[in-house]
Parts: sequence; structure tokens; C-alpha cells
Amino acid sequence: MKWNRVISIVIDNLIWFLLAMVIAFFGFFAKNFFSAGNFLNILYSASVLGLLVIGQSFTLFTGNFDLSAESILGLAGLLGIWLMNKAGWPIYGSGLMLPIYMAIPTILLLGILIGLFNGTMITKLRMNNFVETLAMLIALRGVMLVVNGGQTAYNKIPAYNFIGLHKVGPIPFPVVVLLVAYAIAYVVTTHTPFGRELYAVGANRTAALASGVKPERRIIQVYMISGFMAALAGWLLSARLTNAMSSLGSGMIFEVMAASVIGGISLQGGQGKILNGLGGVILLTVISAGLNMMAVNVFWVQTIRGLIIILAMLIEAQRVRYIAPTVKKEETKAA
Repeated sequence: MKWNRVISIVIDNLIWFLLAMVIAFFGFFAKNFFSAGNFLNILYSASVLGLLVIGQSFTLFTGNFDLSAESILGLAGLLGIWLMNKAGWPIYGSGLMLPIYMAIPTILLLGILIGLFNGTMITKLRMNNFVETLAMLIALRGVMLVVNGGQTAYNKIPAYNFIGLHKVGPIPFPVVVLLVAYAIAYVVTTHTPFGRELYAVGANRTAALASGVKPERRIIQVYMISGFMAALAGWLLSARLTNAMSSLGSGMIFEVMAASVIGGISLQGGQGKILNGLGGVILLTVISAGLNMMAVNVFWVQTIRGLIIILAMLIEAQRVRYIAPTVKKEETKAA
């Protein structure tokens, strides 16, 4: 019994052991890895993925997930530039020339509304969350092609690019956004009734309903949060690149899921810590940065990313094996 408890604690916090091992490995084999500039670059690179993982974590806490997040990111990033710029070559904007105080709220609201739609379809119409959000991912990619005819939209408006290119002293502004977002998410999930109710819904929806929680309302709300975070990430990424194409953010959902699961956020719902999700994000980013510094062939980088996803599923399987029984026994004793 004691060994199961020890194993469950190790698995629950495995991300920090893995991160320490990976940093030590690259620190030994990659030149100049241990430098302030490199660590700032790692956090800078992790900022977009980190925002997506926050939104995904909220949905995972309730036992759901949002595959459409990467397409919400792409559409928001494209629309932000498209709404503010001239039509036609070479910028390929809409010609509406909206000011930033109208364009940014529009794309953030769009993310929230898409999340509201996803949550409503899943809770009220009982659609499978995997199928519904996958269909939304595909549909939004199509919308991106329709909006701009497959052309890349370019942007040189400083006010829009501020979030992606500005620095606060030596610290890139996306890093500030990332850390503030995680601080808020941590407080919400650990120190508010709303956060506790998310875990309750994910752990046992029937019991949560019996205790006065409204599971359907909470699920809709987490999809709205996921949509908002994806739209914010889309603005940040398109501002950082100063352009947006129809493939913006394509394939990121795999890294989002891998970072979340490696960070200890269970696919079963009701388990995990938001800060551990940040650990998963940093781990994936450190691996990519370290491999690039070691000049590893790009094809091997892709292979290693695939193996990381397999590792994430392995960790999830062991978490279900060891942690879930321990939690249930503790709940039984408490009762």
C-alpha cells in the first residue's frame, strides 16, 4: 500500500523530475545552454503553447478536451491582421482598416463564442466532445481559406504587434503574458469554488450534480475559456510573426495534449495541477531548443516529438493505474 502511494506521488510530480533530467542533459551536451538568454528564448518560444495548454487544462479537468483550439488560434490570428489592413496585394487584408480597440476585442470575442458553441453542442445536444471539436477544427481551417483565399496576410501595425515583439526590460512581453496567465489560472483552479467544481465535475459528474454543482454550465464555461485562450494565443503568434497564413498553428493540438498529459493533467478528468501543465510546456520547448542547439537532424526532431507523445500516453496509463485507486480509497475513508 505504501509503495503504491509513493509511486502515485512520483508519477503525479514526474514532470519536474523529467524536466530536471532533460535540462541537465542538454546543459552537458549543448554549448551555451545554461545562459539567461537561452532560458528567456525557451520561455518566449513556450508562450503560445503555454496559453493553449491553460485552456486545454480547464477542459481536461472536467473530463473533456478541445481539439479545435489550434484552429481557433489560426482563425483569430488571421482575422486580427485581416481586419486591420488594406485589401489586395501585398498585404491581403480586408480593407476594413479597423482600429486595434475594435479588432482585438472582436477576435477574442470570436474565440469565446466558438467555445460557447462547442460547449453547448456537447452538453445540450449530447455530441461526443472528440467528434464535435474535431469537426470544428476542420471547419475553421476551411473558414480561414475562405476569408483570405489561402493568401498570407501581413501586418506592420506596431499596436497589433506589441504583444508579440515588445520587451519589458530584457524580458519578452509574451513571457510576461504567459506567467501572468498561469498565475491567474493557478489562483482560479486552486483558490476558488469555480476551480474546485471543475475537479468535482471531472471526478464524478453525478456526485457533483448531487452536491449542487451544475456540470453542464461548468463544461460550457471551460470551453469558453479554452476559446478565449486560443484566440489570445492566435493574436500573440500572429503578432510575433507579423503575418498569418491559412496553416497558422496547424498541428499544435498534438503538442498541447502531450504537454498537458506529461504535466500530470489526466485525460480521465478531475486530476492534475495547472502549474504542472506549465512544466509540460517547458519540457517540450526545452527538448526542441536543446536538439536545435545540438544541430540534430530535423527529421529526428519530429521522430522524438512522436515518441514524447507516446511517453505522455504511457504516463497517463500509469497515473490511472496507481493514482486513481489511491484517490478513491482516500475518498472512501473520508466518507
